[in-house]
Amino acid sequence: VSFKMLPDSNVSTFAIQIQAPEGTALPATNRVALAVGRVVGNNPYVENLVAYLGRTGPLSFAGMVRGDEMARGANICQLVVNLVPKGRRPHAALVGRAIWKALEPVRQRFPATHIMLFLTPPGPPTRAQVVARIYGPDYERLRQTAAFVTEDFKKVYGMTDVHDSVTATRAEYRVHVNQRKAMQSGVVPAQIARLVNGFVSGTVIGSAFRPTVEPEDIIVRLKQADRAWIQQVQNLNIINARGEPVPLGSLVDIRREPVAKPILTRDGHPVVYVMGDLLGFSPEYAALVLDGMLDGRQTPDGIKLSTGNLGAFSAQPDDVSRYQVLWGGDMRLTLDVFRDLGAAFFVALVFIYLLLVGYYQSFLMPVIVMGAIPLTLIGVFPGHLLFGMPFNATSMIGFIALAGVVVRNSLLLIDFIRDYRAEGYSLEEAVAEAGAVRLRPILLTALAIMFGTAVMLTDPVFGGLAISLMFGTLASTLLTLVVIPLLYYLWQRRIVSRQPADG
Repeated sequence: VSFKMLPDSNVSTFAIQIQAPEGTALPATNRVALAVGRVVGNNPYVENLVAYLGRTGPLSFAGMVRGDEMARGANICQLVVNLVPKGRRPHAALVGRAIWKALEPVRQRFPATHIMLFLTPPGPPTRAQVVARIYGPDYERLRQTAAFVTEDFKKVYGMTDVHDSVTATRAEYRVHVNQRKAMQSGVVPAQIARLVNGFVSGTVIGSAFRPTVEPEDIIVRLKQADRAWIQQVQNLNIINARGEPVPLGSLVDIRREPVAKPILTRDGHPVVYVMGDLLGFSPEYAALVLDGMLDGRQTPDGIKLSTGNLGAFSAQPDDVSRYQVLWGGDMRLTLDVFRDLGAAFFVALVFIYLLLVGYYQSFLMPVIVMGAIPLTLIGVFPGHLLFGMPFNATSMIGFIALAGVVVRNSLLLIDFIRDYRAEGYSLEEAVAEAGAVRLRPILLTALAIMFGTAVMLTDPVFGGLAISLMFGTLASTLLTLVVIPLLYYLWQRRIVSRQPADG
């Protein structure tokens, strides 16, 4: 049985994002989008798709975490794919995996373009399913280390959407205004900025509204052939304060310069991200495999990496003297959730024990009563194996909820045994009679729990909760009827054997 934060969601919508190299013109990005759209449209389970060229689709919670609202430009396109209803198709993860394999020729045709497939996460979204946060004292070397880590990401089976936060090296044209000449000519630098921006990008004069479509900007601009060359910008005239035309080329110097790359930080520490997703596989195991591959490795430029952040509590980076890879994404989220659920389970056990100590006036009796709790695991894990469901957060919640249910069965048995002994029954007779009398009520209670939770079995999120409750209740009930009376019998027989004989 594998471990996972939550199973894959079976929603009928997912996104494919196309990220061409920086500086790619919109028509070139459109060619990639058309190639991707043709492949996606050929899948029999795809009902329709919508392409958003130059931007991302409608913002979702997962898109906010990924930073989709910042993804704008001629090199960006996002396709929102809508699948046929659930009853007419397999799981969305299987459809996504088939589409990802079918897109391989497109990826080979456009090797410099990142094509990423984003399934809707069933739980709290993360930047990516597998996230390596690289920290260190030299940011330029962090960028180089990211390329080294990216190659290891690509070696993991099932890994898709491998990318990093290091942008591609590209050039841009910068318009440098000669302040002295501009002031002598009666031109304010802000006028030049508005003129160049309007010439290149056009001017928004309003919005067009249609009933079933998002509002679209109405942009007035020259056709592309008239705004495609730097010389055309230099040939522009700008009107100065005296109403006279002044050639723009005499006031500015246009230079081709490299674009400055972003420097990202997290909690005040410089960081570079390497990210990847998996379709239908558990990202926790991918993070563990990568941790073994990267811990202690030496990069080509002599950096020795250390890995971390796989403990119960989040690790803090030491970016002053060494280079570290701290794991985030689903792995960190899973560790935090299971840590908190484990702490809640421990607190619940303590309170149950204290209540039973006060009730029975004994420190050992509650241990026997609570012996039914670990018996639930005998059913929980085989149930997950039978349904092919990973043990996830909702499964853990079901296991915690079972603690109170199965203790109730033990209490009924023990109390009836004590009542029969108070009536004069021998130890053996009391144990046998209590089990026979309470068999039917305990079984009926267990069946009520099992049939009541069976309706959640097909739910992709709460299916683990249903399996834990059903199979944990079944195993614990059957074993409680035997194990708990037997433990009580052995304990009491040992006490009786230690007592001195009369006479």
